[in-house]
Amino acid sequence: MKKLIPVLLIGILLLTACKDEEQQDLDIHVIKDPISQTSSDKDDETVQDDVTSKEKNTGVWITYWDLDTAYEELDLIGKDLDTLCYFAAYYDKDNEPFIPEGSAETIDKRKQDKTFGDTKNYLTFVNDKLTDKGSSLKDTKLLYDLLGNRDKAKAHAEKITDMTKAAGFDGIEIDYEAIKKDQELWAHFYDFVNELVEIAGKKGLKVRILFEPSAPIDKYDWPKDAEYVMMCYNLYGYGTNPGPKADLAFLKEMVKKMEVLSGEKNFALASGGFDFASDGSVDQIDTVSAINLEKTGFDSHIDENSGDHVFKYTDDEGMDHEVWYADQDTLKLWIKTIKESGYERITIWRLGGNI
Repeated sequence: MKKLIPVLLIGILLLTACKDEEQQDLDIHVIKDPISQTSSDKDDETVQDDVTSKEKNTGVWITYWDLDTAYEELDLIGKDLDTLCYFAAYYDKDNEPFIPEGSAETIDKRKQDKTFGDTKNYLTFVNDKLTDKGSSLKDTKLLYDLLGNRDKAKAHAEKITDMTKAAGFDGIEIDYEAIKKDQELWAHFYDFVNELVEIAGKKGLKVRILFEPSAPIDKYDWPKDAEYVMMCYNLYGYGTNPGPKADLAFLKEMVKKMEVLSGEKNFALASGGFDFASDGSVDQIDTVSAINLEKTGFDSHIDENSGDHVFKYTDDEGMDHEVWYADQDTLKLWIKTIKESGYERITIWRLGGNI
């Protein structure tokens, strides 16, 4: 099968996640059975000039549940990676943060690799929680427990920065989602971000904050000493009609929304896409799977508003499907759109399923 290198990954290189000399004596909480993630809901040499500039401005996420091709992809992607985010640390039933076993193994593997130079490595925290009954994804009750007043927010910031520092990372990334229209929780989150930026700065850690497209970022004066990442994907997906993860109008809207921030701005794009079935069910699909499936489909074309590939097929049970997905050319178009708006920093969701 032909190797397919995602456009955002061309010319990118990974640094070892942790430097031995930065290790501290704090214990890192590791749990063997992580939450099984389904969402979070990151070969054309001419692409490189569109992706990289004189400065390194590209990043990527690596997940603990899909490592089959992740390491091979890293071996293919050059020396210009600015940021690698390890996805993710989350919370046990007692609201204690931990690193799942898969991520711990990945971190250990990167520690042993001495071939990488100056990539910044971040530990991503998400508001997912293990419970006695299973798991709770994007848990806002957890956020109230962690951030519900200024003292809690400060204590939480201290705990997770200590954990991040002890694991040898350069920075901490916060991906707390599903706050939606809860203005009280947004106020708590804003207080937490201010505490986190101050505390992390004293410990020599960088901070990245992820925002969903609906985040009311214009309602607060966010601290300037952080990097803010807008999730420019899932315009269509679960619970919607068929469509692309992003289109050009959506990207321009997200760029405009981020202009109010004084901190560094970053835009997250996602490879792959969604398989929309006629019964209303929706499944994620990675780039390689979509390309292979397209060979058996019909009505294949490129959507002019997004650059997405679109095709239809009928499965073995006779159900009709419509697939929308982004390949390297789609991503190239999205990057061009963002760069023409005056911004350079981009992160891709995610390693895995791209070759």
